[in-house]
Amino acid sequence: MRRTFLGVAAICAGALMASCMSSKKAAQTVDLTGEWNIVTVDGEKLGNENMPFIGLDTETKRVYGSAGCNRMMGGFELDSVNAGKIHFSQIATTLMMCPDMDTEQKILGALNKVEGYSETETGIELTDAEGKTVIVLEKRVQAAVSINDLAGEWIISAVNGEAVKKMEKTPFLAFNIEEKRVHGNAGCNIINGGFSQEEGNAASLKFSQMISTMMACPDMDVETQVLKALNEVASFEKNEDGSVSLLDGNGKVLLTLVKNTGESLVK
Repeated sequence: MRRTFLGVAAICAGALMASCMSSKKAAQTVDLTGEWNIVTVDGEKLGNENMPFIGLDTETKRVYGSAGCNRMMGGFELDSVNAGKIHFSQIATTLMMCPDMDTEQKILGALNKVEGYSETETGIELTDAEGKTVIVLEKRVQAAVSINDLAGEWIISAVNGEAVKKMEKTPFLAFNIEEKRVHGNAGCNIINGGFSQEEGNAASLKFSQMISTMMACPDMDVETQVLKALNEVASFEKNEDGSVSLLDGNGKVLLTLVKNTGESLVK
């Protein structure tokens, strides 16, 4: 009788261990890599306009994305012992002011509470220490891009996340796709150069041989930042509002371009 009891106990223990291992394995197979739309925060569904998103790079443990107004960046750690556990750290944002900052503040507050994650039928749920869902994520489908999307004149509306103030000479870039040339104004001086792409990478973008005139202006700060950013650009992406973001090699937004639909800026 005792041997039978021990045998049943061993079977139960084995089944329990297998169940735990299976559960742990299931949690570990959740692929967090990629970009995710932030659909709900603390049970509140977000609108589609300027849809906030978060990008997770599981190799570098880097976080990037948009909180709806400002770009955000930081890091995260996955618990190697307890599967399904995640902790975000050093989350920071750019400092642009927008008409509605409420959504952004809710997202940042919710990220500070996240301790775990689980897979759902449509994406990922981020949970707090008690297992309550604080953020719901759905896979972000990015629009296909082509270098032809950059054709024409674009006003430089933001540099390194900060809106460009009204200036006497509007900073802009104009792309000639056939000749692979770019020209414009950095805020004071005229700039000219070329651009290229990596073979097979439609979103890649690299500026080369960028030169500018040498006039001195009262405020050269914007121009200095624009020229520095152009040297660091590695790719571009289209945004839902029709603007274009020029990114560095880590996915950070360097320049935001808005299509010029008015009078030509070429002087």
